[in-house]
Amino acid sequence: MSKMMMITRAGHNMAAACLLRPVCALGACFHHPVPVSRLVASPLLPWFGASFATGVRIAEVATRRGVAPARPLRVRIAKAVTTNEATTNSKQSEGVLRKGVLLEFSKESGKYVLGVIQKPEGKKNWIATDQFGNMHSVKPQQVTFIVPGVEDFKIADLSTFTNKVETLEDSSLLEFAWEELVEAKKDVNAVELAKMCYGDGPIEYYAAHRLLMSQQVYFRCKQKGFSAIYEPRPLSQVNDLKQKQSIEDAARQKLLGYINDIRSACDQPYESKPPPNHWQSCDYSSARTDSLRAYALEVTNTPQQKQLAEEVLEALKISKKPSVAVDLLIKMGVFPVHVNLDLLKSGVPTEFSCDFLEASQHVLTSPPLDTNLADRVDLTHLKVYTIDSEDADEIDDGLSAARLPDGRIKVWIHVADPTRWVPSMHILDKEAKRRSTSIYLPTGAIPMFPMELASTVMSLRQGYETCALTVSIIFHPTGSIAESQVMCSTIRPTYRLSYDNALELLQMNVEEEADLYLLDEVAQVRRQWRMGQGAIDATVPEASIRVPDPESPKPSIIMSVVDQAGRASQLVTEMMIACGEALAAFGDEKNISLPYRGQASQEIPEDDIKAIPEGPCRAIALRRYLGRADMSFMKPISHAALGIQGYVQFTSPIRRYSDLLAHYQVKAVLRGEPPPFSSAYVEAVMAVVNLQSRQARKLQTSSSRYWQIEYLRRQPRGTHYQALVLRFAKEGEPLVLLEKLGIQANVNTRVTTAIGSEITVMVEAAYPRNDFLILRQV
Repeated sequence: MSKMMMITRAGHNMAAACLLRPVCALGACFHHPVPVSRLVASPLLPWFGASFATGVRIAEVATRRGVAPARPLRVRIAKAVTTNEATTNSKQSEGVLRKGVLLEFSKESGKYVLGVIQKPEGKKNWIATDQFGNMHSVKPQQVTFIVPGVEDFKIADLSTFTNKVETLEDSSLLEFAWEELVEAKKDVNAVELAKMCYGDGPIEYYAAHRLLMSQQVYFRCKQKGFSAIYEPRPLSQVNDLKQKQSIEDAARQKLLGYINDIRSACDQPYESKPPPNHWQSCDYSSARTDSLRAYALEVTNTPQQKQLAEEVLEALKISKKPSVAVDLLIKMGVFPVHVNLDLLKSGVPTEFSCDFLEASQHVLTSPPLDTNLADRVDLTHLKVYTIDSEDADEIDDGLSAARLPDGRIKVWIHVADPTRWVPSMHILDKEAKRRSTSIYLPTGAIPMFPMELASTVMSLRQGYETCALTVSIIFHPTGSIAESQVMCSTIRPTYRLSYDNALELLQMNVEEEADLYLLDEVAQVRRQWRMGQGAIDATVPEASIRVPDPESPKPSIIMSVVDQAGRASQLVTEMMIACGEALAAFGDEKNISLPYRGQASQEIPEDDIKAIPEGPCRAIALRRYLGRADMSFMKPISHAALGIQGYVQFTSPIRRYSDLLAHYQVKAVLRGEPPPFSSAYVEAVMAVVNLQSRQARKLQTSSSRYWQIEYLRRQPRGTHYQALVLRFAKEGEPLVLLEKLGIQANVNTRVTTAIGSEITVMVEAAYPRNDFLILRQV
């Protein structure tokens, strides 16, 4: 039996009873009784019940603890009323669903809404209106509480009602009530708990219901329904739940701190945002930032990562979408404004680990023995031209030429010899095989070898004595190969030229550069010979884009056009193809397993092709007739598109692993040894290399496309561009080439002019992140 201070209801009227009601029920001062005059005037009185429980207990629990309660607490327990009786009385007061009833119901989102029934809907459902005037269709099974003691509740009073309920919600009251009820071994419902903690009335009933629903530590729901019954949990269970809640509260505080940090970063201008490593400053922040990153890139590996990311997005009250996470990470400063999502999603490593950098340094300080030293030919007397793009750092081919006494031209194609520095199966060779190729993006290169090696001892640097693999070729006057030889060599490159520099020299006719003109002469003859063999010229001017400061919110975009049909470009192209043809013949002669490349021939309708203007339009049309690419690993196969009987990629061993693999095989034969790799091994390696190379091409294409669209987006609205109509799609929309930019794009309006016509277009819409560009004819 509880030790309580009791006071009977007999002889007391409503106002007198209210003197003992806790002040918190009216949201007033916590420490003094409410004057009768204020109670009489209170708008809550119409909702206060007409009767009270039979007793009052004032703060005995708090006194027992030796501390004063935070506010006066009235706990009423009626001995004469059993749980069943209380439940019955509650159900009687609830009545049935009808117009004017105040009820709480749940939504599919998990939220609870307080509303007033307006009218029935169908046979079972009801229409209820919330405090904001929103109407809801409510099924009976959605109803979680019917507020007793309410008749014809007015929607206009909902806001006042909910505000008063909020002033009553105090979890400490629930704890005091639990201590009494667990001692008495008594269950409770919302109505009875209200009478114990607050008093009698609809506001109190609903406040008690909210306490029981929101606080699961002290009571468990024993019987669900409109008038749920709650059983006080035993002390041991409460302690366990309190400990769990304490852990959860601490986690919520950490999350709140992280969320506040995010909001602060998002409010800062870009130049003032915290650096990316700020978000890795502790395990908590690092785990959530990494989860957001994985979520944004759609590469979430674990359910926990997804949960952490969505927890953050939910706390920020933003959509749970990868695109939203990307925008958030940009605002946080984790991603740059122009983040390359395709690159991040690919998983391609953009840096070399410490192990590889240490291995590179070791190669530089303690070079391995030159296994081909004995058969290396000294060609340092030759004038060597290296011709590449202006910003290239890996220089892996050079050219020399001389006219023989019989009038024929002899050319030496010198190729960098990285295998001189990196033996087969070396840690750097394995990493190069894993990467398979260097990737060239507008924002910078991702090399196959560490640049400490690739741009120094491996490259054909001007003025430096360098190890190389040289293929010498003597051409027939017609352009075909008369004879060729493969050798290890030592060279000293004379000139480092860009394509523009080489073109200027070719146009100037400088007497001292006669060797360069010989290269140009044989390249033109060679090209004519290949065309006669059925080669297909499908080269089109392309945009060359360089972004030197990609981390900036508005980086510089440097645009130029690469004309692959120019004399300098064709000179290099023809000599590289000739080198590949000579290597295929050498491999066939020596029975070496190499990655031989080929392409099937296709029937080309000459009349249709001749009807298309020469240049980019015809090149685009010819691309449709390119046959299927194929590979062989034992014998050369015909390459119809190049117009030759065999071809091996050999001239870019610093940039392409297929070329490096061929170098290992060829150099062993030059030493008089058998090739180190079987055809099965070469085939297996090339399967991986080709897959990685396709991925690299996609990355290069998507990145270039992004910056093309971004460049056009930045131009003044209404800028006009001259465009060449390349072809028409089935829908009649033309594909055009913006001639001064080298950009290809579709025009979204029908053009009546023919292929090869010039039209004027303007940009209507440009969204680089979505690869979206709309051009319109002016």
